[in-house]
Amino acid sequence: MPHVSLNGAEIFYEDKGPGQLEVVAFLNGVMMTTASWAYQMRDMRRLFRCILHDTRGQLRSSKTPPYTMEGHADDFRGLLDHLGIDQCHIVGTSYGGEIGMIFAAEHPERVRSLSVVASVSHLEPHLKEQVETWIQASHERETFYDAMLIDNYSPEFQKTQPDLLAVSAERVRNYPDDFFEGFRGLCRSFIEMDIRDHLPAIQAPTLIVAGGEDRLKTPAYSAFLARNISGAEYLLLPGSGHAAVIEQPDALNSALIGFITKHSRRKEGFR
Repeated sequence: MPHVSLNGAEIFYEDKGPGQLEVVAFLNGVMMTTASWAYQMRDMRRLFRCILHDTRGQLRSSKTPPYTMEGHADDFRGLLDHLGIDQCHIVGTSYGGEIGMIFAAEHPERVRSLSVVASVSHLEPHLKEQVETWIQASHERETFYDAMLIDNYSPEFQKTQPDLLAVSAERVRNYPDDFFEGFRGLCRSFIEMDIRDHLPAIQAPTLIVAGGEDRLKTPAYSAFLARNISGAEYLLLPGSGHAAVIEQPDALNSALIGFITKHSRRKEGFR
């Protein structure tokens, strides 16, 4: 599996799909890995060239501090440079959506469109308290995943998908110790984040997606983003918790494919 050295870290990435197609880069949420986008790859890799990577601190990349949101955006720029990609569409969820907004504000010439799923520009006290609780929970690997469920998935999904969640819990319990160390570092970088001043600088066509049952990064955060990013479109996914990429992939993928196609160079190439 390919790695690239960027700013002192070894970054794991995947490059999927025909090279002549529009490029879509997917940016992970804090607990995710590239494999977490499986439902999106099912529908999108035949339409787009898909670029995925684990940020520094995530599972298959090196746990090389410092972890900062701006640093992640710079690593992402380095990855695009390494792959010879001048422009791309960005799809980011949660932590990845926040990295995507920073990148779009700092490098507008490199972003054809921006899709931000279940993300925020800043933290109100309740969200900060929840993330601090996650940091403490990460010291107990046997109960860590269960402690995260209520924040990440809707009650209905938890009730109807116990087998899927059990498999995920077992996988997380078997992660190496440095995964949890990296997770804590990423959470601390997020707690310090406030990118409200970046929002007016975002020029790319932007789609903001919120989960109607997101208890962590509630729809109010997404509505704020939509009001403060010029021309942004807003989509609410009723019934979805925070992990919309897993809970409602069909609805989300349809929205993403439509939005990216609308802002592609060669719309006639998508049928």
